[in-house]
Amino acid sequence: MEVANQAQQLAQRYDQDVHIAVLGGWLHDMSTVIPDQHKLELALQLGLEVVDAERQVPFLLHQKLSAWMAEHVFGLDEPALLSAISCHTTLKGKMAQMDKLLFIADKLSWASSDSAPYLSLMRQAVDGSLDDAIDVYVDYIFGEPGRLAVVHPWMQAARRTLEMERYYRSLSTLSSPIVWGPVTASFQPAAQLSPQQQALISNVSIVPMVGNQVVMIRLTDGRWELPGGTMEPGELPLEGLRREVVEEIGGTLLDYQVFGYFDCRSSSDVPYRPHIPHPQFIRLAGYGQVQLDGQPLNPLDGEQVEIVDVVSMEEAEQRFRSTGRHDLADFYLMGYKAWQYDQSE
Repeated sequence: MEVANQAQQLAQRYDQDVHIAVLGGWLHDMSTVIPDQHKLELALQLGLEVVDAERQVPFLLHQKLSAWMAEHVFGLDEPALLSAISCHTTLKGKMAQMDKLLFIADKLSWASSDSAPYLSLMRQAVDGSLDDAIDVYVDYIFGEPGRLAVVHPWMQAARRTLEMERYYRSLSTLSSPIVWGPVTASFQPAAQLSPQQQALISNVSIVPMVGNQVVMIRLTDGRWELPGGTMEPGELPLEGLRREVVEEIGGTLLDYQVFGYFDCRSSSDVPYRPHIPHPQFIRLAGYGQVQLDGQPLNPLDGEQVEIVDVVSMEEAEQRFRSTGRHDLADFYLMGYKAWQYDQSE
């Protein structure tokens, strides 16, 4: 009841579906009636995915089991509800607002801060944003070794997402709307896109790297620019990116990791190219290692590259900012940070 009450208050404050929030409060812990020694057996019987952390601490399976019960016992098939219940203890990498809301409501329902010292700070932080409240919890549990019996991979993924979002918010240009001619773009940090978003991809961009340095391209008009471009008809994103790397860098794409996307909207009456989505389209953003094999191909219908340079991240940022391209400086910084984080895992 207390979690449902907390969820209702948060849903009203953050303009979320109150009905879903209250249902999540009531149903999120249903499966705790199942003894821990039986949770693992039942999860395997039901065909649920079970990770090593859940085998070590079967109690962690209660979030997945409760979501299964909500769907199959109570007949509730609302995706937002099932997602929130299934990660209310650990969160997960790709979090929706309702996921965050139920997670926080669950924590704030504790009667006393004595057993959870982070609670008073969470109660203060939630007045700012859901992310602020979650940051308090994550900073506390990862602040000292041993505060968690095991670290669930979903929590690790959530921590990465939160750290990347926090870094993204510190990049003032990237975290604000960016105007590229008739296009207004809003960058969104994300490790993966939904099928609906994937269908809107028309452009692919990359922070190209050679080891721990980044590759920059300078056009014949003197501008330092972002490698990548518009996909050809029928091209998949990786196919288009491989082609762009050859044309603009004279190199071979070795790998590619998505760290976000630009949600773009055009004010033009017609699309830039007839085959791309309009007026909304997505520019995929990632980093990746490249091998420099030769000179840019510079096709006649594309931008002409005169210099390909491999520099430190600090030098790349300085070059972009000195020419007024704060958007590209922030973009490179975001990609480099994502690479650093992935290297540390």
